[in-house]
Amino acid sequence: MGEFGGGERYDDNPFIYFESSEYIVNPQSKQEMPNPLKAMYEELAPLLLRSPPSKRYPQQPTGMKDWDILTDPISELVFTSAVPDPVIGQTLQRVMRPTVEGKEGLATHLNILVDCSSSMGDGLCYGVSPTGFPLAGYHLAQICTAMMIAQAELAKDSFSVWGFNSGGFTIWPGQNKNTKNTPAQNHKQAIEFFLDQVPQGKSPFRPHNGTSINAGLNRVAEDMQDFEFDQAVTVVMIDGAITTVGNAREQLLNTSYAYNDETLRKMGPVFYVVFGSPASQTQLDTTIRVMREALSEYYGRDMEGCVLSFEVMIGDDGDLEEMGGSLVEMAMVNAGLNTKLKPCPRI
Repeated sequence: MGEFGGGERYDDNPFIYFESSEYIVNPQSKQEMPNPLKAMYEELAPLLLRSPPSKRYPQQPTGMKDWDILTDPISELVFTSAVPDPVIGQTLQRVMRPTVEGKEGLATHLNILVDCSSSMGDGLCYGVSPTGFPLAGYHLAQICTAMMIAQAELAKDSFSVWGFNSGGFTIWPGQNKNTKNTPAQNHKQAIEFFLDQVPQGKSPFRPHNGTSINAGLNRVAEDMQDFEFDQAVTVVMIDGAITTVGNAREQLLNTSYAYNDETLRKMGPVFYVVFGSPASQTQLDTTIRVMREALSEYYGRDMEGCVLSFEVMIGDDGDLEEMGGSLVEMAMVNAGLNTKLKPCPRI
């Protein structure tokens, strides 16, 4: 048997053995675990976000597309994508993309309201990331919130974030959930905050209690009464749990609260993004249908473009990238840009 501290190793003496108390562990450097939320954000953002405002040129080489070894110039090749050898469909080149800036002189703002009820927790899986990480509702909300804040930064919009379960409460930039919320401009700090991978109990959108969209809408409108904007877009993220038109009307247009959807829609478009998965397709479809009907009946016009579904499917034609694009386009409305979204009118 080898002696502790004697320096003998198996390679030097194959006949030695070590008792459990003498087990030798080679020194290892600390391995940082990858953050799947930030990885998904970084994968989607270059494809979906418009370029930042340019000081000199109407276009900048900030986009990327496939590079063809036979037809494309070597000067545009992204060399880090061609190691060790160029691979068709995977090697990239730089391309020009239009820059974007918000309308000059307009005060525009983005409200984000997120469902923090128990059903958004780890008990329900809405899909998996490309690396196999299971995604709960609060994970999706963190990624989507970061993407919309990034677009708000490019358009020079202020933003605020709230949550709701049985009541509405402040998340960003308020100091605590009971603090009255205010417009924020610290976009980069907020993006880092919302992409932090933490346990469910410490998530910015910690899931617990019931689902009262009406209380959340009331809180957003109440906090924004002291501020004036030329336009404020509101995006509400929920999971599919509404089964009747009456229930949808009670949640979105409840007159027992001081403020509701109508109040916010006078400030600008109000979008509802409903999370779902293939396992809950029927429930998702029902929620989308009754919410659209409730809004259309109340306002007497087509409000289909105000309620969108978000099914998590990863792949070449996956809805994640498509919905990511829609989320960014919602945040782009303030910039006065044309989008592919169906009309969602303000009142």
